[in-house]
Amino acid sequence: MRHSRAPRIAGLCTLAAAALACQSPAAAPLGSPLQESPRFAPRVPDEIDHASADLAAATLADDEAAAALALQRIEAGDVQRRARGEAPSGVVPVGIDALNTIRFRGRSYRGAVEQLLERDDVPATTRARLERALQDDPLVLARARVRDAQMQSTARLFNAVAQPAGHALSAGPLFPYQIATSVAHYLLDTADSDPLPLQRRQALTHWKDFLARYPTAEESPEIARQVEDAQQDWDRTRGQQALEDAHEALARSNAPPAFFHASRALRLNPGDPKAQRAHDDSVELARRQRARLRRSLQVDVSDPREPVPAGSRELALAMLARGGDVEAAVAALPPDSPLREEAAFALATSRGHAGDDDAMWLGMRELAKADDEGLMARHARAELSDPTRNAYGAFQQARRQEQVETVVWVLLGQAPTVPKSNTTAVARWVLSLPGRIRSIGLLPMRLIQTPFRGQGPAAARTAVYARRYLTLDPEGSHAAELRDWLEEYERDRENWLAALRVAETNPQAGTEDLEALREKAAKQALGVAIREERRDLRVAMLYNVTRGFPDTSAGRKAGELAREEAEQRRLHQVRISRGFLEENPSVTGMNGLALDPALLDDDVSNGELHPEGVMLVGGRAVELSFVAAGGDEDDPPERVTTAISEDHLARLVARLEEQSFENSLLDSDAAIEPDATRDLVFERARLGLADIEDARPGAEARYAYRGMREKYGMVRSRESILPFELVVQGSLEDLSLGAFPRMRTPRRTPDAMLYE
Repeated sequence: MRHSRAPRIAGLCTLAAAALACQSPAAAPLGSPLQESPRFAPRVPDEIDHASADLAAATLADDEAAAALALQRIEAGDVQRRARGEAPSGVVPVGIDALNTIRFRGRSYRGAVEQLLERDDVPATTRARLERALQDDPLVLARARVRDAQMQSTARLFNAVAQPAGHALSAGPLFPYQIATSVAHYLLDTADSDPLPLQRRQALTHWKDFLARYPTAEESPEIARQVEDAQQDWDRTRGQQALEDAHEALARSNAPPAFFHASRALRLNPGDPKAQRAHDDSVELARRQRARLRRSLQVDVSDPREPVPAGSRELALAMLARGGDVEAAVAALPPDSPLREEAAFALATSRGHAGDDDAMWLGMRELAKADDEGLMARHARAELSDPTRNAYGAFQQARRQEQVETVVWVLLGQAPTVPKSNTTAVARWVLSLPGRIRSIGLLPMRLIQTPFRGQGPAAARTAVYARRYLTLDPEGSHAAELRDWLEEYERDRENWLAALRVAETNPQAGTEDLEALREKAAKQALGVAIREERRDLRVAMLYNVTRGFPDTSAGRKAGELAREEAEQRRLHQVRISRGFLEENPSVTGMNGLALDPALLDDDVSNGELHPEGVMLVGGRAVELSFVAAGGDEDDPPERVTTAISEDHLARLVARLEEQSFENSLLDSDAAIEPDATRDLVFERARLGLADIEDARPGAEARYAYRGMREKYGMVRSRESILPFELVVQGSLEDLSLGAFPRMRTPRRTPDAMLYE
């Protein structure tokens, strides 16, 4: 028996090998991937169609009697369809809503919509539209915003207590202090908050809209009183905002905007002493600035009968003559000459022209220490403070600031600050003192973190001044120092293109180091070019990479991509993914793309659509992506481009838009993203103008229709209906750890930025 099994096993192995040998690999379909475009015969309208057209005309003409008669005809037609065993037309609920728009005016329309929604035959899309119409009511929106404001205030108070309570175990005996501090911060935030917060500003706008739409509604008198109270709070809020802007302008010594904002604050809140003080300060600032301007324009005209100071002629000639000896002319001046400051300025300038920048700026610094009212001292201070002229001085100052910030952070944990002159700012500063003192004890932790801290904003400012110096004086006495610092800075932040530009100007740079930098810079430039969305800019950037780095692997890759872009010229890239097509059969079917069903049957042997799906590439061309011969969807797809008729294209884009709008009505996560170029391409397709090319770079449409599973995965995350979330919070600085419930604040509405 044992031996009799051997032939049987050999036969099974032979059959298995034959099956494997006969298994077909993945391949593109042999026939056309799109089914033959059907020729739809003209549809003969029935009685319901005629009645629907009459109802639409009556609705536009505001003819209630004609609309009611047309609706009766539609209902009679549905009765006949049911008698024949056919499904109802689905037009009756839409017709009732159309009649309601004529029959019910003002607020009474809401009751009619609510009654209509009680019917069972309302289509899902119509139901979603009507429900949105009920929600898009000024009074409903205003109540929602008021509720959001109340929730915001409640959440702030709850979180102010819950957060320190969650750290009770790690806080130990400091727990009462942390609770008191948190509550104090809450009270200060409440005192600093606007009289009319953002959500109530939105409610005020909706109330005004309600009064404009329904002035005679029964709710209007109460709404008018709420508008009056909210408007007063809104005026105070705008006055406070204008006063803050005035103070900021005064801090920058910018008189015109300070005067404007202070005047506005005084107009909104008449008699406000703070606004009046800011207004007076802005007037005084403007007066002082005008006085300084007049003084700077004054010219002292000496009496021609008075003798010219000795040595002034020689100094002027030395300054004007090419190669003039300014130093000798300055030395020849009498010790008590009135031109000593002018001579010092001229001497420093001449040394700078001779290439001795250090001597020039040393002379400028000595002159700047002189009398504040002296013209030359003011000129010297202006030269020293100008980063365009004194780039190395600005570089040194930025470096010192960067080092000071690092030392302060290591020693104190945070920079010492001086509170503003208002009461709440001083109170916040006092409340922060214990935390500042506690952070000093964590110095060892910050010493460990210092090497990994990275570069801050001060380093970016320092780099700006270093580049400016190297641009103005690439052969200057400090060029090597700044070049080395700048190259190291760019290497640390992996900006290889900038590091290469700096290294190429360094005569001491090694060949191997430059080659390695070129490879990294080319790879970086290629990545930037690939991520560019506009085709014309992308191609230009690819060509620049090829020309700039011809001997690098990234440069050669850029050339291949640029050639591929030229060969596969796409005016547009409107992609319809396979996931979207599977979830929306109406787009895939004969009324849309007319795609061969075999391409979506999960059988790679007869051809299978790649996850990239289908792309409208311009004109009447459609590019289809198929799973490659290996059968792996992760491999690059095989692409086939085919042309479809004008009617087919118009039908496809119409069905695509209609299905997208239906999805957006039924699912809030399927919202349609605005895209003007996509809409323009679709409009041209519907009008039969797709073959007329619009080669402008700005006319390129790039959009992707993706399925919901592609966007959100197998299980879509949903926001919890509970207003709380559990938070686990810890800090390495004070080694604290805690868990506490946090009350979620209401989500901002999309138009919230308009009310800030």
